[in-house]
Amino acid sequence: MDTGTAHVLLGLTAPIDQEDVMERLDAEAFAVRDHFMRQPVVPTLYRSRVNRLVQLSDVSRVLSVQPLGAPVDLPALLPSGSNFILLVRNHLENIRRLRTSMAATLDPDVLVRFGNALCNLQLRYMEEFLALSMDSASEDIVLDPIPAREEIDWQTLLASIEGNTKEARLVIVKERRRMAQILEREPS
Repeated sequence: MDTGTAHVLLGLTAPIDQEDVMERLDAEAFAVRDHFMRQPVVPTLYRSRVNRLVQLSDVSRVLSVQPLGAPVDLPALLPSGSNFILLVRNHLENIRRLRTSMAATLDPDVLVRFGNALCNLQLRYMEEFLALSMDSASEDIVLDPIPAREEIDWQTLLASIEGNTKEARLVIVKERRRMAQILEREPS
């Protein structure tokens, strides 16, 4: 990559000063980090954001720009859990830990690690969720396709796992359907 390409990737046109480059690079990294922190983890979307961060990392090297924030290590994560409730609670805690740690940096290289960690964590969680909710797979409920970003609220999901009502089962069936749709689109 040359400097002209780097400027184009940042959306900058001549005349360009180093201050503009730094501001634009930080704004781009912030936008991706903000997505990681606020949006449900949909692996395909997160991987596209990770690719954007790799591009931004190349841009920062070519343009000799130091990113804002210090390097941040990935936090210690909890095991997935031996039952349905622990699986959901530990996953929620792991997502919270990753998002809290990543808030300290705008370094694209560091954010790539966090984005990949979030993707991998979510994929394992969804696979385990589907395995633990196999009894819900036989529910005779017809559902329309569910958008990937319409993740069930954590508190509602936990209450549904602990409940035995028809409404509680429907929540689990919907989340199971959403996750299955996401995993069907995942590359093997």
